Amino acid sequence: MAAPGAKSSLWRRLWLALILALLAQAVVSALLFHWLFFSDPQQAEIRHAMFRALMAAQGIQPSPWRHLLLSPFTGTVLTALVVSAVTLPLMRRLTRRLENLQQGVQALGEGDLGARVAVQGHDEVAQLAQSFNTAAARIESLMQSHKSLLAYTSHELRTPLTRLRLSLETLAAPVPAAARDIAVRAAKHDLTELDALIDDILLASRLDAAPGQSLQREEVDLLALVAEEAARFDVDVHGDWITLQGDERLLRRAVRNLLDNARRHAPGAAPQVSLTAIEGGGIVRVCDQGPGVPAADAQRIFEPFVRLPGRGDGTGLGLPLVRRIARQHGGEARCLPQSGGTCFEIWLGRMP
Repeated sequence: MAAPGAKSSLWRRLWLALILALLAQAVVSALLFHWLFFSDPQQAEIRHAMFRALMAAQGIQPSPWRHLLLSPFTGTVLTALVVSAVTLPLMRRLTRRLENLQQGVQALGEGDLGARVAVQGHDEVAQLAQSFNTAAARIESLMQSHKSLLAYTSHELRTPLTRLRLSLETLAAPVPAAARDIAVRAAKHDLTELDALIDDILLASRLDAAPGQSLQREEVDLLALVAEEAARFDVDVHGDWITLQGDERLLRRAVRNLLDNARRHAPGAAPQVSLTAIEGGGIVRVCDQGPGVPAADAQRIFEPFVRLPGRGDGTGLGLPLVRRIARQHGGEARCLPQSGGTCFEIWLGRMP
């Protein structure tokens, strides 16, 4: 923390600078006044005589002190002192707000992610304080997100790594060919799961780190994009022709995640995929005939690494990525539980 004496140095310097500026103005004004009215001795004597006559007419006796008080230089100096006294509280209030902002920045730099400053007034300092609070809230959110992601990742990576280690130990031992083949297939499956999990983690981290800034926007034919992804799963697509501005790669990832989710939960039935045009965007809807999602879990399944019991062995990041991508495109993702399955919707271009 700064020393107590250093806190007031700014306002004192400002106040001293103002006083010096006003005094300099007084000196310049006095010199200019003297040059204009008293540089000529004859005219100066006439003006002095007129001044003394005016004083005598008012019944005021001549005095050096009165002459000094009524001089232009004294008047300018007194005006400077009055102005400095009036502006002192204003400068102190301004610098106090800057000191509070400095303390907030220092607290944030020392690791207090909850540090905020009071927003007072409607001037540039208030805007600076508001910008600091916004940045601090964003940093706190990112750190919390990264901490949660790291904790979940440490837990999720441990399971496939443990299985992979067991498979490698099996392959290193003299075992029958059938057991070796099983171990090889298990190792390949675990490596695939690890690759998918790491890819999802990196994408989630990138989307959290720079929301809206990592998009490579271009005009996307949404119907063609969804049809191409659905063809990978031998699924037909019905709906409206929609074009919008978006990141084609991320939109493909979101649609692919929904289709893969439907295939895992309802492997025996093809999902229904449709598109609906809305003002400024569109809706992608993927419905499956799986076991369904309880209404109480319709929001929870969009949280990272949340898996419902008996619902497959996904990475736990597929649906959270879908929601992140939808929000990056100005929309939202939601789950609509229904009898005999579940529908997932991606709203793009407009919040539902």
